Amino acid sequence: MVKHCQKPLNMTKWYRKMNSNTALKHNWELIRELAVNDFKLKYNNSILGYFWSLLKPMALFGILYLVFSVFLRLGGGMANYQFYLLIGIIFWMFFYELTVLSMQSIVSKANLVQKIYVPKITIIIATSLTSLMTFLLNLGVIFIFMLIFGLEFQFSLWLLPIYLLELYFFSFGLALILATLYVWFRDLAHIWEILLQIMFYATPIIYPLSVVPLKYQKIAFFNPIAQIIQDIREIFLGGQVISPFWWLAPTATALLLIIGLYVFTKKSKYFAEEV
Repeated sequence: MVKHCQKPLNMTKWYRKMNSNTALKHNWELIRELAVNDFKLKYNNSILGYFWSLLKPMALFGILYLVFSVFLRLGGGMANYQFYLLIGIIFWMFFYELTVLSMQSIVSKANLVQKIYVPKITIIIATSLTSLMTFLLNLGVIFIFMLIFGLEFQFSLWLLPIYLLELYFFSFGLALILATLYVWFRDLAHIWEILLQIMFYATPIIYPLSVVPLKYQKIAFFNPIAQIIQDIREIFLGGQVISPFWWLAPTATALLLIIGLYVFTKKSKYFAEEV
């Protein structure tokens, strides 16, 4: 008689798996709560509330359009310059807000870092999702703008989520590095603000790339943010999406994300002592 032996259940492996699944669920719930709470607190006791997230980019758009298009005639020879400018501002502000808020998030949540054990990266993820929620509200403005001015919805818009993810992960990888450095060097906030101002004017946001001399246009595409925003514009406007340096932004995004995760993971165990 042949006995069929049932393979014994590896209780240690089973427990680790269940514990891992429980931890993953708990971490996701924590991320969601932090993100929603931060989004609500951002507009707490504000009369206009969430409308501030729409008014800020629209005010910037109005000022820049008045100065550079009406007064300086910078976009005079370009069709739909106002739309070109609006796209650049909204996507730039997503990058700006995500990096600035995430950089300061570990220090601003010092009580959470010191008193409760949570994976520190959940704080960065939650902050980045708060910025993403604000951005999605602003993104709606672009589509409303298209409807009002009768702009055609291009077939290439199906590529938008891909480029949005690319911009998100590029910003997130950079935010991990900034948040780590900021724990030890608080002057970084001022340095980063200055660098952002330089990047804003070095990136073709308020001016079309066509006004830049040809030899410098190639240099501009070595700025991953410039390339991502330019490609997103082409998606909306139905132009040529693939550039000669199409590989640069995805490569920079992957490298920045890997480096950011490595640096943050290596240093996060010291955060509670430093914040």
